[in-house]
Amino acid sequence: MKSSLQILILLLLATTLGPVKLPLCSLVDDYVIMDLSIESDRYNNGYKEDRYDFVLDQFIAEFSPDISLKTGSFHILRDWGDGAVNAWAWRMGNEYWLEVPGGMARYHLIKETGFLSTLCHELGHLLGGTPHNDTISFEGQADYFSAMKCMERMLNRLSYKELLNAPIKCKGTYCGERFEGIESLSSYYAELEKRPTPSLNTPDRTITKRTLSRHPGSQCRFDTMVAALKCDNRDDFSYQDAFMGSCSLEGARPACWFNPEEFLVRN
Repeated sequence: MKSSLQILILLLLATTLGPVKLPLCSLVDDYVIMDLSIESDRYNNGYKEDRYDFVLDQFIAEFSPDISLKTGSFHILRDWGDGAVNAWAWRMGNEYWLEVPGGMARYHLIKETGFLSTLCHELGHLLGGTPHNDTISFEGQADYFSAMKCMERMLNRLSYKELLNAPIKCKGTYCGERFEGIESLSSYYAELEKRPTPSLNTPDRTITKRTLSRHPGSQCRFDTMVAALKCDNRDDFSYQDAFMGSCSLEGARPACWFNPEEFLVRN
């Protein structure tokens, strides 16, 4: 049996020599923690545990090859009994991690497309490119990645049928389903902020002087994901060039969180 001193030394060595945990990023800062002992439609949208596990398994299968190209491995920490309506992403060396509580899947505002948008947002922190901090992409960039680079792939993998119409013209497939996911998730953001549900009719007109690393407001996040629907660029985002993999004009990242002037190369 190891002495207390030996254990302390091992812990110190692990802390000093082990892989550094890069920033933990959450879907939202403030969040609902569901009381699962209460029988309420608010805390139970009918989503099933086996579907939750199946979707997470399929998400790992779909994106593990992308992470393998970065010589990494992909993992999801899951707990159906956790009532937190949130999700997290982080890096630990070459391990790419998501944490996805069951509460996120069965909150009353979250449809399955909203749940998929959540997963895609958190993956966007790990694969979303610039702007980033220590290779963890900013919140707005993760939103942009979600609707543009991730949702189509997951909807296709889950054999969705293109049944829904969207109120906008967008690029790619599953336009209506992706828009539904944006509406579902954005309604949760707005509920936390105690603001009206984001809408195409109420865009955020803010022009930021400095690109935000933190969570933008719910309308700005909605606008970012809607802009991503209008972009047909499926190339990977770059961690050096903020414009590679993105679009300009109507498919551009909105000024409510992104200032392109910061990333222009000047002679």
